[in-house]
Amino acid sequence: MNKKELRKQLLAERQQLTREQRAPWDAAIFKRLSEMEEVQQASTIMLYLDFRGEVESEEMIRYGLAAGKRVCAPVTFKEERRMVPVLISSLDQLREGAYGIREPLHLPEREVRVEEIDLVVLPGVGFDRQGGRLGYGGGYYDRFLPKLRSDARKIAVAYELQVVAEVPMEEHDTPLDALVTEAGVWRRT
Repeated sequence: MNKKELRKQLLAERQQLTREQRAPWDAAIFKRLSEMEEVQQASTIMLYLDFRGEVESEEMIRYGLAAGKRVCAPVTFKEERRMVPVLISSLDQLREGAYGIREPLHLPEREVRVEEIDLVVLPGVGFDRQGGRLGYGGGYYDRFLPKLRSDARKIAVAYELQVVAEVPMEEHDTPLDALVTEAGVWRRT
């Protein structure tokens, strides 16, 4: 199955989940993620803001802020096809941005330099247990992740139904360090 077909199938399956079905899985994923050494040691964390049935991210943001971490989320510039990490100090500061995804208000003084990011927690459509990630096809994370420091960790969160045997990877795809689902944590070796 090619990326486009796989993306369509996995998105359809995820969209069929109700909020009630996802809630206990979200809680299990958050618990596992928050207990990870990489998360606990990170000073600056970039998180996504969930939409269209992704793993809920607000609890992760609240955790980061309560733990005194610098929490940022991407602001997307569609015309330039790029993302810029911007600090979040409150969930009340979010607004609808590109593609209908919530994002922090973009103020240049709130931008976070990519080299300051210790950890990125990212969503996607499909994953494998070897570090493969299938995104939405826009290439935003594909262009962003290679800019990170070499020691910055990249951890995806997803539901088990989004995990496949192997995601078709291309040369420009950045492998992830770990995947967290409701069933456990898998690390790339």
